[in-house]
Amino acid sequence: MVMDMYKNKITRQYVRILTVLLAGLFAGGCNLFELPLYAIFGKSHTNVKAEYKGLTGKKIAIIIATGPSTNFDYPQARTNIALATIQTVSKHVKNVEFIDQALIEKFQKQNLDWVALSMGEIARRFGAQRVLYMDLYQFTMYEPNSINLLRGNIAAAMSVYETDSANRDRPAYRTDIEIVYPEHQPKPLSKSAMKSVQYYSIALFADQVARKFYNHKIKNK
Repeated sequence: MVMDMYKNKITRQYVRILTVLLAGLFAGGCNLFELPLYAIFGKSHTNVKAEYKGLTGKKIAIIIATGPSTNFDYPQARTNIALATIQTVSKHVKNVEFIDQALIEKFQKQNLDWVALSMGEIARRFGAQRVLYMDLYQFTMYEPNSINLLRGNIAAAMSVYETDSANRDRPAYRTDIEIVYPEHQPKPLSKSAMKSVQYYSIALFADQVARKFYNHKIKNK
């Protein structure tokens, strides 16, 4: 009974506050029904502008650097991230063309010293006008300090090189991308769970990469 009285008191307080607010709106000559919904309830989304818009109309090479442990534990990581990025960027950025990733992967495997080359030299080999370079410094599907729990963690320093410009070897844009999946708690290890966690982790990472290059909306929490 005490709890019901407390709830009723809180409810009456909210009603009084709402009444005062509405009275203020009407007193100021404001028609409540002419107000946009976000003015009453708040915006459900926030508009986010692209951080870099120089991919449109360009031929792009995706170059990903990975460490020995990633290459050993996840030999397809580099290719899978590149292909997911190509798919997601192409969906949202108009008039982009990507170099065949199989050719880039072949080049990296046959030229282990490719890291010593400048971005301009690499771009020239493939006829690319932009190089999207990722230094993948974190790629794991396991929860830290566990061999039985799965949680994807992918992180990279990303740069865009405008290799058709005079400053072809200096990045025109830089940022860091990091994702964790699943966000709230890890999943128990199983073959199907590993496939699922890896698939959605890479998809989420590619989505975060692509969002740097086009205007989009994010849902307010």
